[in-house]
Amino acid sequence: MVEVPIFIVNGLLESGKTTLIKEIIENNVSYQAGTTLLVVCEEGETEYEERWLKEYEVQIAYVSKEADLTPEFLMALDEQYQPVQIVLEYNSFYNMDELAFPEYMPVYQQVTLIDASTFGIFFNNMKQIFNNLVKFSSLVIFNRCDGIKDLSLYRRQIRALNQECQIGFEGKNGQLTSMLDEDLPYDITKDSILLEDEDYPTWYIDVFDNYEKYQGKTIRFKTFVRDILEDSIVVGRNVMTCCENDIQFLGYEVQNVDLLLGIGDCIFLECMVKREYSKIAEEEVVMLDAKKVSKLPKEEDKVLSL
Repeated sequence: MVEVPIFIVNGLLESGKTTLIKEIIENNVSYQAGTTLLVVCEEGETEYEERWLKEYEVQIAYVSKEADLTPEFLMALDEQYQPVQIVLEYNSFYNMDELAFPEYMPVYQQVTLIDASTFGIFFNNMKQIFNNLVKFSSLVIFNRCDGIKDLSLYRRQIRALNQECQIGFEGKNGQLTSMLDEDLPYDITKDSILLEDEDYPTWYIDVFDNYEKYQGKTIRFKTFVRDILEDSIVVGRNVMTCCENDIQFLGYEVQNVDLLLGIGDCIFLECMVKREYSKIAEEEVVMLDAKKVSKLPKEEDKVLSL
C-alpha cells in the first residue's frame, strides 16, 4: 500500500487548532498536490467552510466518539478518498495511549496548541490531561502570549512532561520564539551557582534547553547517585512533574568522578556543564564534568516539585 502520512494537531477546545490547520494547508505547497483528508474529533467555534474545502481539495470526516477512531475506520476513509496525507484534529480528552493507526499510516508529526491566557488555571486542575496532550508531541505552541508574565514557568512545566519537544511562543503578530528571559531562582550571571533543592528541577530543564549559557560556570548542588557506569555515574532527583502518580527521575551523566560511590549515595557535586557523546545515550547530550565530589551523610531522596 502507498504510505499515507498522518499529522496530528491537538489541544483543548478553542486553543486554535482549526486556525493552525488552515494556515498549514494554505501555506504549504505539499498540501496542495492532492487530496488532504481532515479527520475532526471535536468541533469548535471556527469552522471549515465548504468554499475553503473545495479550494484546497480537502475532504473532511467527523468522529463523534473515541471508540469510532479505529484503524478500520481510517482504512475505509483512505479507500473512499485516497488522500495524499491525513490531518487529525484530535480531541484532547481522548486517550492518546489507545490511539492506533494502520501500518501504512505513520505519524509524521504531532503538534499541541495551548492557550497561554488560560494555561495557568487549567494546568493546575488538569495536569493529567496536559500530560496526555504533550507527551508524544514534537512541537508545543503557546499562543495568545501577549501580556503573560509566567511564560518561563509554563515552558518549564511542559518541558517536565516532554523533554524532547520543541516549545514555541506566539504573539499577536504571529511570530514564534523559543527563547525567553528565564525568571530563574538563582543568579545566572555568577560564575559559581549554588542550587537549593527546590531549584534543581528548574535548573535541570533550563540546562536541557539552553546548556550554552551554563558553559564555563561552576554548578554546586546536592544530589543522589542513581547508577554507576563504566566511565561515569548518573545523578539526579525524583520530581513530581504532573501529579502524584507521575514522578520522573531527572538526571544527568557525570564524568571524571574519582570518588568510590554506591547507588543511592547522597553527594555534593561541583561540576561544569558540557555537551559530549554519551555511550549510554549513543548520541551527543548534555553531560556534567565533575570538579569536586563530596559524600554526604545518608538521607532519603525526597520528591521535589516542579
